[in-house]
This record gives sequence, C-alpha cells and structure tokens, in this order.
Amino acid sequence: MKKFFKKGSSVLLITIFIVMLFVGCSSEKESVNSNHLQLATDWPFPFHGNPFGAGGVGGAWWFMYEPFAYYLPMTGEYIPRLAENWEIDGNDVKVYLRKDVKFSDGELFTAEDVINTVNFIQALWGWPYDIKEVKAIDSNTVIFTLTSTNFVHTLLTDGAIASLAPLHVYSDFAEQAEEVAKIGKEIFYRQIEGQEVSEEMRNQYNKKADELAQKVRGFSVFNTFGRVPVVGSFEPVNISQVEMKLERNKYHWLNSKQKIDDIIFKRWSSNEYVWASLISNEIDAAHPNMPKDVVEQLNNLNSRLKVISVSDLSDISLIFNFKKQMFNDLALRKSIAYILNRDTIRDVSSWQANSYENYYAYGLLKSMSNEWIDEANLNKFTKYSQNKTLAEQILEEAGYKKDNGIWHQSNGNPVEFTISVYGPHNDWVLAAREIVQQLKSFGFKVDMKLIPEGMRDNVMRTGDYDVAIEFGTAWWGYPHPLTGYRRLYEGDIALITGFPSTEKYLTPWGELAPKDLIEELNNNLYDEIKAKEIIEKLAYITNEYLPIIPIKEKVLPIYFNNGFRVQGWPDEKDPIWSLAPGGIERVYNLLIGEGILYPIE
Repeated sequence: MKKFFKKGSSVLLITIFIVMLFVGCSSEKESVNSNHLQLATDWPFPFHGNPFGAGGVGGAWWFMYEPFAYYLPMTGEYIPRLAENWEIDGNDVKVYLRKDVKFSDGELFTAEDVINTVNFIQALWGWPYDIKEVKAIDSNTVIFTLTSTNFVHTLLTDGAIASLAPLHVYSDFAEQAEEVAKIGKEIFYRQIEGQEVSEEMRNQYNKKADELAQKVRGFSVFNTFGRVPVVGSFEPVNISQVEMKLERNKYHWLNSKQKIDDIIFKRWSSNEYVWASLISNEIDAAHPNMPKDVVEQLNNLNSRLKVISVSDLSDISLIFNFKKQMFNDLALRKSIAYILNRDTIRDVSSWQANSYENYYAYGLLKSMSNEWIDEANLNKFTKYSQNKTLAEQILEEAGYKKDNGIWHQSNGNPVEFTISVYGPHNDWVLAAREIVQQLKSFGFKVDMKLIPEGMRDNVMRTGDYDVAIEFGTAWWGYPHPLTGYRRLYEGDIALITGFPSTEKYLTPWGELAPKDLIEELNNNLYDEIKAKEIIEKLAYITNEYLPIIPIKEKVLPIYFNNGFRVQGWPDEKDPIWSLAPGGIERVYNLLIGEGILYPIE
C-alpha cells in the first residue's frame, strides 16, 4: 500500500506541476494589493441566476442568499442574519426580520418575500411541508406554523427558506406557485393522516405543478433583469465558463464593515487544478482531499498555505443487514469491533479523519462528544480497540470454532460475507479493502463488492448486501445527538439495516428501547439535564449492542493562503470553522462581512 501511494503521489505531483504552468506559478511573490477573494467552485453556464433552474447558482449560493441565522455547532450559538430575533410558542415560530434590509437592486426585503419563497420551494420542490402555514403580521414579522418543533432549526438555518424567490423578481409566477403549494400540502397532509386522495386531485396537482415547473425552470433572471437581485452580500455580475465574478451588495447590512469588494470564483475542474491554484496563489482557499504524503510535499512549496480540519458532522461506519440471521448475533458484531484496527483503516483511506480506535461506538461524533457524556459516567461503556485475543474468546464462548484457519458458526457454516462499498467514493473503497484484509487475516471468509455509480440507494434500500460501508452517525441539518440517533434508529440507517429499535435492551437503568428513548429525548430537548440523561442511555445501547461499528469521523480539510491577497484568517480552534460543513462559503461570508478577513494593504 505504501508503494502504491508513493507512485500515485509522484504522478499526481507531476500533474500538479503541469497545471501550475497554466495557472501561473506565483508562490514566491511576497503579496499583492487586491480587494477581492479568489475561490474555486462550479456553476451552470450559460448562467441564468435562477436557483430553480438547471444547476441552480452553483457555489455562489451562500453569497447570494441569506438564512434567518447561521449556527455554530461547536458552541451551539445562533448568529442572526435576516432575522433579528425569533420566538417559539409550541409549533408557532415568530420571526422578526431585520429592518431596512434591501436587495442589491435597492428593493426592500419584506415578509412578502419570505412568504413567496416558501410558496415557491413547496411548489417546485415539494418541500418543506413541515411548514403548514406562513403569514405576515407586518412587513418585518412572519409567523410560521410548523407540524413539529423538530423543524425549527432547519427553518432558521436553511439557505432556501428565507430569500430564494424575491416577489418583485418572480411576481409573474407567484399566484401559480401559491396555488400549487396549497394543493401539494393538502395532498401530503391527507396521506399522512391516512385519508384518501382522489385521482382527480392528483391529476390536477400534477398538471399544475408541471406547468409551473416548466415556466420557472426556463426563466433566466440574468437575461430578464440584466442582473440577479440578491439579498446576500455579493451579486454575480460577470460569468464565463472559467470564471465567475461577484460584486458586493452595497445595500447589505454589513456592507460598512466589509473590506473585500469582489469574490472571484475559478472553475473547480479537478482536485489537481485546485491544488496547483492554491500553491501558486491563484486561489485563496479551498477544501480538496489529498493523500498525506502529497500534502507533506506540497506544503513545502508555499509557506503561506495553511491547513485545518473540522468535523464534517458524520462518521464512516460498518453497517449490517439485520434481515440476515448471521448479523443478529451480537457476539459476531463485537468480535469484528475487536478485530479491526481503525487507525490503520484511517491512515490508508483518509488520513486527516478522526479514528475511533481505542474509543467508544456510542453514536456521538468524537469531536463533539465531551459535552454530552460526563467523563465520570464513561466507566459504564466498553472502549473498543484491536484485540484479536478477546475477539477469539468472544467467538468461542458463543459457540464459534476455528477449523483450518477459518471460523465457523455454531451451525457449522463458515463466517462468510461480502462487504459492499460505493465505487465512486474512493476513500470508502480504500477503507473497505483494508477491512476485508484484516477480517480475512483473522479467519473470516470476506469479499468486497463495488456498488456502481448511481446504484447506492437502490442496493441499500432493497437490502442487497451483507455488510456495507456507509455514513453512520450523521448530524446533518440539526447538529445534535438527537439527529444522529434518529438516523440510526428511525431514519436512513434504520430503514436499510432493519436493526430492531423497538425491542428492549438491558442497560444499567433497566430494559429500554431506543425508539422510546428517541421520543422521550425529542420531548425533553430543551431540558438540558434531562436531555443528557436520555442521551447517555441511547449512547449505552448504541455502544454495547452495536447497530453499527464506527471507523472514523469524517473531517473537512480546509486550505487557505494567509498573507498573499488577504489576511485575518482565524485560529484553527475558532468555533467559526465549525460552520463549514454543508456550506463552507458561509465561513468566508461571515469573515468578510464582519471585517475579519481583509485585503493586504
């Protein structure tokens, strides 16, 4: 494996050097006077400026649109954006909008723009029906009625809900969007309540929705208005196939603090191009993945190039198909947890990730677990590290026997299975190969099967696998243990594994069912003491009964040039970096807007 990496790294370095000749090798320059930040992304071309059109608006999204608030997972802090404040009363959320906010064309942003946006996304995307109703109290106050408080975080932080469809831009389609959204919600609520939906109503909805979609998706804001009015801090003004320029919105509420005038995006054509552009100072920041030995060599080429890693709010895990009898045996799952060396798996697949070797499998992200489980209570939990002797002991006590180097179940059948892995995810494939090798050397008959591109969901949801590499715990959307445990016991992982989450499991607190605990946690989410008690119980069940075996916490490596074009990047421990997963442009936008990131003078 080492030889492979070194050979691959040499080829990659040659490729990068060639690309550097084209982007311009300027890494030795001291600095340049500039009032813009240069980044890399993708975007549709010709550019239409319509988030509902083909390809949307690409990487300009978080510069063009604003949510009601940003959220820092590391601190649990909400940073108000379009909202000055909000109040939660049961399922009603009253949002107080910033006053005197304007779009980049000078038009006022009001509650009517929020209502229009909700109508459009419900009509065109069939989401979010979690919003039952939205109405304006006045031009700066909106009340959302939700189906559940579970949606509050998404309501506040999602970039689509507040400002995607300005009324003065999409007015020609506004009435039609409102009508389609209304019918779509009615059908949805009838279905979840078990009521019948007539064929006539379905046909009416499909016809009207298709007509609206055809009109809106073919609408070019850029061509119609000669610009794209945005409420965000930067507006796209000049777009070619290889470069997209955004200019600051002079009406933005943070404009007076900003010191950077323009964002210039280069097209992210390949990782090699992005790396060459970072080294040559052609771009100022990016987040590509690269092997460790390549990074170590590249760092020497540009002393300004810094790197930090932040949690990507998910871990990579082994998941089991519990519809297959073999994997219902806890002894087998525990033995696998002791056979694997997670450090080695991490090193050969994604070296910057957080390994779960000599750690817990309790369903909490390693980088954020301390605030949820008190250290004094960890003596209840098993800590997993490679221990083949213990793995053998567990198997033998459960009736397994080893014959001619191969382990057999108590029924005489060999321990034989296939690990499925999604082919396009290269780091997953590398991890799977190492896992297969470790399990084979222990005495299991294990093969690897690649899932073709585009077939992952089909394979997983139909149960056409034994064991698989997948995202395990994930805190996407709402960065909280509830999100992760919901995924394991009610959501995507529960659906594809079939883990019996309604059954009761023996714990220090008695027999408990994960499904019941999730409901209890949801009902006590804002009671910090009670919530921690419930999380500890869920963590115990997850750790001791292993619905999944976590391998590594996925991280997002962020590279930035400090001191060539811009300066002021925060310290690696600054919680602002935790905003990066799901939209790293929010980090750049916040740093620019607050005047923290500024040009070299």
